Amino acid sequence: MRWRRSRGQSLVETTLILTAFMGLLVGMIAVGQVLFMREALVDRVHDAARWGAMNPFDAAAIRNVVLYGTSSPNGSATPFVGLAEPDVVVSNPGCPGMDCRVTVAIPGHGIQSTEPVGDY
Repeated sequence: MRWRRSRGQSLVETTLILTAFMGLLVGMIAVGQVLFMREALVDRVHDAARWGAMNPFDAAAIRNVVLYGTSSPNGSATPFVGLAEPDVVVSNPGCPGMDCRVTVAIPGHGIQSTEPVGDY
């Protein structure tokens, strides 16, 4: 008779464990997406700083490399992960001179990259 009373026990236990496991899985996926997007932003900022160091300084073109992945985007291009032009800071401190470098930053995300300008 005892078996009849606990007929739904396994179903309830499985539901509770499965709910906790799925919550953990969804949380891990969300953290992975955040880390992936941050690394993609870091890569774009580094590429833009390098592009700015290798080409004549043009803040708008360097900003476009971060936002669109190219220095001259087409009219229908959309910015990467909802960034806007004011979010990307481009500077060229120490120029002209020996300390000339290109700095590209996204302060809202704590990302910055600096590349020296020179003959390579």
